[in-house]
Amino acid sequence: MKIVCFPHFFYLSEVSRLIEIGKALIKLQQEVIFFSHGGPYESLAHEAGFEVISINPTMSPERGKEYLKYNRGEGTKSLNSSFFTDEELKAYVLAEADALRQVNADAVLIGWNLPSYLSVQLAKIPIIVQQPGSWTAPFFDRQMAEFAPAVISGSIVGLFHYLPMDKLVNWLMPRVRLWIKPFNQLARELGLPPYKSTLDFMAGDLTWVMDTPSLLGISPEELSNYSPVHPEFFHKPPKYRYGGPCYARLTGKVPELVQKHFNTPGTKLYCAMGVSGSPQVLRSLIEIVSELELQTLIVTTTILDHEQNSSSEKVLFQSHVPAHLVNPMADIAITHGGAGTVQTAIHSGTPLVGIPMHQEQAGNISLVKREHAGIMLWKQELTRKNLGLALEKLISDSQFRENMKRLKQEQDQIDGAKKAAQEIVRFLEEGNG
Repeated sequence: MKIVCFPHFFYLSEVSRLIEIGKALIKLQQEVIFFSHGGPYESLAHEAGFEVISINPTMSPERGKEYLKYNRGEGTKSLNSSFFTDEELKAYVLAEADALRQVNADAVLIGWNLPSYLSVQLAKIPIIVQQPGSWTAPFFDRQMAEFAPAVISGSIVGLFHYLPMDKLVNWLMPRVRLWIKPFNQLARELGLPPYKSTLDFMAGDLTWVMDTPSLLGISPEELSNYSPVHPEFFHKPPKYRYGGPCYARLTGKVPELVQKHFNTPGTKLYCAMGVSGSPQVLRSLIEIVSELELQTLIVTTTILDHEQNSSSEKVLFQSHVPAHLVNPMADIAITHGGAGTVQTAIHSGTPLVGIPMHQEQAGNISLVKREHAGIMLWKQELTRKNLGLALEKLISDSQFRENMKRLKQEQDQIDGAKKAAQEIVRFLEEGNG
């Protein structure tokens, strides 16, 4: 079978995941190619030996940054809008459908390349989606979500600590229709079924879940046999399967500067906000940790790529590092809560402070928090006092590290890319979609 991997090449974590799964699919004798609308991490797929086909229209660096900003909840559009204009979305969908027909694809595996949800239907092939458990219907059905304010700021934020916001977000998320209005407008124009909720939209034909069953707290049997509590919010029942953890494993060794910087008896802090972290939050973190007695490494990725940050004896800046090798060298970590950075921290046995940009990331952090292996801070409450207290708690309470080591032992037993590839092949061989 020919499987097209179609990540959004502005997101490092999903690109690295699809590369690992692509390699695992090839080992199962599947043909794998990559499609791309452009992005700074397209080179990683080339370097991994994959054929990469460019699909017009491509996304400029400026448009990509706008896209990432909207995903963080920092855009100026309303919650009823989407990542794309109507004209833009239609151009992407039609071009993708034509390209899929031309290569005779059997299925598409995506990350955050949202137009594919419609283009695969025109090409009459299934779409396979990777999602963290915190962005699935059973997560909210079980009332597992913790609220984190994303687009709200000001003094009102503090009031949320005294309101039943967790209950509200678990009720709201299965019903919300965030982002999907332009997709449904185009679906109707193309004669395709409209989506009834955001979770319906994000489910695809098969959704492989990236967490370990022990961390998510839902057995494989329960997940495979899931039936929506509110079926009226789905145009068809979602199909979930565990794939397992799959995070970035960039090539190369630990940079010599990092080795030297972390060669200290003092407490070592690893700070990485992925590519979907907020530049404003990262700048605040830089300002705060520079005043703390910690040996800190800050990974900027593309968030602050045009800014000059001067390293010091205490704080070292790097644009990219092989996180799976560097994070284990630290005693504690700070992350935005993306699935990849959380799973890397678990792999490293490093307790974390998570500062989520949106609800999915809050869910990822909440799972670690529930296991007493991490702490969540809202980005609106990021101060020297709050962050200092959180980091000190991680350092002084050994249970955080012990619990993270336990999560590491459980996670390291699963080859997430291999298991995901097996689930994908099984799904396609059974004629689903």
